[in-house]
Amino acid sequence: MPHTLSLTKSLYDDLRTHLYPDDGFESVAVMLCHSGIGKLGLRLMANQLMLVDTELCYERSSNRLCWPFASCFNPEKISEIDELGLSIMTIHSHPSGFSDFSEIDDKNDCELFSSVCSWFDDDRPNGSAIMLPNGQILARLVNHAGKFTSIQTVSVIGEDISIWKQNSIGRKVPSFGSRIAQTFGKGTYQLLRKIRAGVVGCSGSGSIVVELLSRNCIGHLVIVDPDDVETKNLNRVINSTKADARKKTPKVELLKRSVRRMGMGTEVDALKSDTRDRQVIEALADCDVLFGCVDSAEGRYHLECIASAYFIPYFDVGVNLESDDMGNILQADAVSHYMHPNNTSLMARGGYTTEQVTAESWHRTNRGYYERQRVAGYLADISEDQPAVMSINMQAACLAFNDFIARLHNFRLDSNDDFSTQRFRFVHGYSENLGNKVTVDSLFSKFSGKGERSDLIKMLKGRGSLIPEGSATVQSIKAEVGG
Repeated sequence: MPHTLSLTKSLYDDLRTHLYPDDGFESVAVMLCHSGIGKLGLRLMANQLMLVDTELCYERSSNRLCWPFASCFNPEKISEIDELGLSIMTIHSHPSGFSDFSEIDDKNDCELFSSVCSWFDDDRPNGSAIMLPNGQILARLVNHAGKFTSIQTVSVIGEDISIWKQNSIGRKVPSFGSRIAQTFGKGTYQLLRKIRAGVVGCSGSGSIVVELLSRNCIGHLVIVDPDDVETKNLNRVINSTKADARKKTPKVELLKRSVRRMGMGTEVDALKSDTRDRQVIEALADCDVLFGCVDSAEGRYHLECIASAYFIPYFDVGVNLESDDMGNILQADAVSHYMHPNNTSLMARGGYTTEQVTAESWHRTNRGYYERQRVAGYLADISEDQPAVMSINMQAACLAFNDFIARLHNFRLDSNDDFSTQRFRFVHGYSENLGNKVTVDSLFSKFSGKGERSDLIKMLKGRGSLIPEGSATVQSIKAEVGG
């Protein structure tokens, strides 16, 4: 199963500084992680660091380390970790450059985690990791019986995005990928072939994002949209036809069919639903990156909840188009926002408001109540049909896609910090880039990286427990990690 370990860039920087103090010897730390279970695998989010003082270690060399694990965990600390539901992930450096777990690592982990797992009454995942001199992290789960389970993906999320994948693909670049490899290098091409991207909203901008990702050889897509193709969609949904509108083809099936016909190897999971669906949330939790192509405040809020709780980088694609009945365009903006756990939320940037989320929720669940409260001035007015022009949708989608590539493979002269928001104003004929000005968001930061323990996720799922104990996903993961 494709398990994932995610870290914020700020935590990763502190970790790397500690593990490589420039003396050429191994160093060690402990990451305390929240966890969540996706549709396919487990996701660990590193929330806290325990840095082990090198002076406390019994022995340190370039290929050996002995450290006082037990003294770092007094009974009070163990009780705190247990109450918070945190998992323990040890991590040490390999300054020699050896790019795998050593036999000594295997022996030590078997002994250590047989003890650690006995501290807790549940079968929470625990494990170990190593950091190589280039900063790459390799990680694995270790159960009470000493069974190792690979963590296939380790990601570091910040203004730049680092993703390390353990699963390998063929090293030969096919002809349809040669220009991508020529432009961004074989390493970036190979990474794109392994990335799982979630796209929510498959209409005007979403269908174009799917096209861009697929044509650039993304490995796997999770696409989500509850609607069918209608005649009014034909002017902006890529590859849609009158026959699709007549047959009421689901938008996700249309795009899945289109990607398959490309023949470039991208796999697609198509979910005809929305972000209120438990299966959708779990499928998105498996993703390495999310693209939000929705035009509702409620949908954007849901995506921020998911991205924040699971430490997933999130690109929001937006179009603001206003016209009058006389054919005059009053405003036309293509906008792309990038969010990660250490920068400002889309809500804080004014992308949507809590009032809009509340109004849309009542509009969806109780139209009569919504209308009464709207007339009384208590709920915001909702415009159900927004104008749409394909070229503006394309501009917005390209802004987000190119921003994604720039954060994977930094080709910009300026820092990625300066591109949190990108906006192209068609009426005024200019573009603007805005950097992140605020780093704390009280709503989302409170639940950031908490996975199933995030109250936002529990609310979204509509249940007290995020993951039902009897679900097939939970049981299969427990069996794999030996729980």
